Amino acid sequence: MKKAKKDRDALFGCLMFPGVGGGLVLMALGTTLWGDDAWRWAARNWPGGAYAFAVCLGAAAPLLAALFLRTLDGVGRAAWKARPARALGWTVLAVLAVASLLAFLSLAFNAMNSGKRKHRSVAPSWVFTHYPWLWAVGIASTLASAVLLVWTLVILTRRADAART
Repeated sequence: MKKAKKDRDALFGCLMFPGVGGGLVLMALGTTLWGDDAWRWAARNWPGGAYAFAVCLGAAAPLLAALFLRTLDGVGRAAWKARPARALGWTVLAVLAVASLLAFLSLAFNAMNSGKRKHRSVAPSWVFTHYPWLWAVGIASTLASAVLLVWTLVILTRRADAART
């Protein structure tokens, strides 16, 4: 029985490395293939332009991370044994949350200055050229959203504890 568990753990460990590597490759490809196009679209079509789009992305990032962490609770081995259909739903939701976070990260990295290198072999991205402080707006929005999310969770936890007693 212990050998089977070790084999499963080893398989999981071996699958994590290509999964993380594939996510990084997809993030890099997303930045180069559609990053500037997404920011150009946002600058033209989003209400408030690219800065408002950055605020929305920054607000969504902590929510997606919290959703991903919540879905991990429903994906455990005990959940698969007790309720396989529900565990499959949690797994699909976890994959969608990670895919959304990768898209967010590729857009965030695209907003930073990639041309600030010693030899300047890479030109800065379109979004950094036209909106040089967009990254700061995105970071501020992400931090504010994370603080509000944690504050809300603390209040909800305190209310639930008070209701139990």
